Amino acid sequence: MFKRILSVALALAMLVSCFALAACKDDGSLKRDPNAEYTYNTFLSTFPTVWNNHTYQTQTDSEIIGYTETGFYTFDYNETLDGYKIVPDMATAEPVDVTAEYVGEQWGIAEGDTAKAWKITLRQDIKWEDGTPINAHDFVESAKRLLNPVANNYRADSLYQGNLVVHNAKNYFYGGKTVTLPSDDIYEVYSADLDSKLVFSLAAPSEDRNCEVSMRTSMGFPASYDAAKCAAYIADGYLPGSAFTVEVAATMEGKTFAEIKADATMKAAWDALIGWWQTEPNEELDFFVAEQTYEEISFDTVGVKAVSDYELVLIIDKPLEGFYLLYSLTGAWLVKTDLYDSCITMTDGVYNITYGTSAETYMSYGPYKLQSFQADKQIVLVKNDQFYGYNDEANKNNYWTTKIVYDYIQNGETAMEAFLQGKLDAKGLDVDQMAEYSKSEHTYYTTGDSTFFIAINPDLDALKAEQEKVGANINKTILTVKEFRQALSFTLDRAAFCLATSPSNAPAFGAYSSLIISDPENGTAYRTTAQAKDVLVDFWGVKDEIGDGKLYATIDDAIDSITGYNLEMGKEYFNLAYDKAIADGLLKEGDTIEICVGIPNPEAKFYNNGYDFLVNNYTEAVKGTKLEGKLTFTKDDTIGNGFSDALKANQVDLLFGVGWTGSALDPYGLMEAYTSSDYQYDPAWNTTTETLTLAIEGKNYTATVWDWTLAIMGEKVTLTADDKSTIEYSCGTADKKPEERLNILAALEGAVLQTYDMIPIMDDASAALKGVQIKYYTEEYIYGVGRGGIKYMQYYYSDAEWDAFVAEQGGTLNYK
Repeated sequence: MFKRILSVALALAMLVSCFALAACKDDGSLKRDPNAEYTYNTFLSTFPTVWNNHTYQTQTDSEIIGYTETGFYTFDYNETLDGYKIVPDMATAEPVDVTAEYVGEQWGIAEGDTAKAWKITLRQDIKWEDGTPINAHDFVESAKRLLNPVANNYRADSLYQGNLVVHNAKNYFYGGKTVTLPSDDIYEVYSADLDSKLVFSLAAPSEDRNCEVSMRTSMGFPASYDAAKCAAYIADGYLPGSAFTVEVAATMEGKTFAEIKADATMKAAWDALIGWWQTEPNEELDFFVAEQTYEEISFDTVGVKAVSDYELVLIIDKPLEGFYLLYSLTGAWLVKTDLYDSCITMTDGVYNITYGTSAETYMSYGPYKLQSFQADKQIVLVKNDQFYGYNDEANKNNYWTTKIVYDYIQNGETAMEAFLQGKLDAKGLDVDQMAEYSKSEHTYYTTGDSTFFIAINPDLDALKAEQEKVGANINKTILTVKEFRQALSFTLDRAAFCLATSPSNAPAFGAYSSLIISDPENGTAYRTTAQAKDVLVDFWGVKDEIGDGKLYATIDDAIDSITGYNLEMGKEYFNLAYDKAIADGLLKEGDTIEICVGIPNPEAKFYNNGYDFLVNNYTEAVKGTKLEGKLTFTKDDTIGNGFSDALKANQVDLLFGVGWTGSALDPYGLMEAYTSSDYQYDPAWNTTTETLTLAIEGKNYTATVWDWTLAIMGEKVTLTADDKSTIEYSCGTADKKPEERLNILAALEGAVLQTYDMIPIMDDASAALKGVQIKYYTEEYIYGVGRGGIKYMQYYYSDAEWDAFVAEQGGTLNYK
């Protein structure tokens, strides 16, 4: 599952990687002393606040989980140590297809179906750190708590969204809840007895109306719904002089159909509207929303079953098999239910849980256990003697590390001082340290899978409220003008930004990096596909310059030419943005634009240098434009690990160096991070109303951005053709339509980029010094296993030997 990540987290997150100083022992003599201590010393500049696997959100929050929990399956080295394979972890073997045993209406499985029910046989030696045995029933009970309708757990959708969709998991989670949906999602047939339930909404994300609208985008109809804009377009473009006017439409918005019919003015407007619109029965439903209450159901109907003490069956709605089945099971939702339940409180009907917020409120079943947690000071993990993996002969010479210590260090210079004193085993290099250590034999370079962005959440109402708080003549709403965000992109010299903040990184130009794999069976990188290349040349405006006799001979030549930097064009767009903002009442003459930049760690050079660079860059960029002297910046350095929530709430206006990590082998599922309001940095972009029209088997079909996302995750969605005919469509792993799936993914990436809410700025690369106490398993970084991680790490020195060695060097080590 993907997690939010900060650029500065990479240097250590990617590490857990020896070259030796002259005093290091010979590799062949490395033998573990069973009586010695081997401590891996590291640090974090931001500490986790919760490591409950049902609720955590960020990469930082998952730090502890990575050592204390495991999955049914896991990544390990292949036989030649140059790649990965997925092998059983808590499971004893690969899942067994038992679909035929669950045929029937109860599970939605028909005769002949396959890959919809899987049996996982568990190891019988899995235990909690206190020695309590773990069996299949614990996974069932943990799933019940994950999906608890009252809890609203952040990670609940891991069992009902994406590749792995457990039968009835979503229905159980939503049980008893009332949600507002497009009325045609609830009712197929309109009748007058629905009038009191139907609420008029021109902004309703109706399948049919969105698709119909998309066919008219070439005529200027807004592709992203705004009730007032839609009303104006219909009134002025299709019903001029009719009873349907912008003013009456505003009155109708939010009224029930019964109220509209009872008022002569609104009724006349409705008659004009539906007379223009309707060509088929029941299309009245296209203009309304309604409430739907999910029925409360028994957890017995959810497809997580313990068929014996050590056999767990997952019954799923979408067929899933092969690599993606195993990949979906590399994590787990297991919690110690008695401790978990003791951490739950209900205050005035509000659910709260403290599980995974301290050593006392958490329990491990992985290779290490949490010994102590001191907020913003120190985290200590020690070996969990109950860990099942220690029983395996294959691990006889693994897991040398007896203790893992995280210190809280915000300042990079302080961390470097500790590293040179032998108090840390690795240190990511910042911009100044790169100049000194970039050529050191102890410096390791790592390329990761993330892309880092400038993120903006252009929520008009929220920005209005924020600018009113700041004071008169302060403007923020210009951020809602796309041309302004485009200007921010065009006038950013990405190469210079990387040099100023993190020289090991390179500029980024797409939403997905070169390490995102679209076909894990064959190792095909998404960025190497024709579809992904087309996205880049189209987005950056060089598509028409490719071919014989043109500027670029090949598409690869065109991509290589992209810098993202066009100061002249950017200045034009600043002027366009100014004019549009004035015309639309989003900016007044004499206003000063104030952009508040979020700084998660005020001690990090990346953020300090980055902030200074952006302020200077944009202050210079607007010179000679209508915004010269009008653009100012402030910063909020109090947001810490809540950086994403701060942007979503418009507490800050802009973040930089933020992105996602965790789904490099599933870009189809990763797209959810950009298109689901549950995860977006920019939920102001309503993907349930924005539409895309794509060719499927030679015919154009339209659906919302969100529905296309669901389709590539294997969900059935309704597509509408130009002639208004519809089809039910899915394009997940089991549908076995890889080219169509890739086409849709690329179109979605293009849609994300075209918002200019998420402006790609740099790739995911880091440089770090590795201390000479530790030895990596492999020198090269391999996806899925890194350089061996804590499992395979060995030590040239025990703790006592290391202390003596550092003292012999005078207390300071030379890594140059």
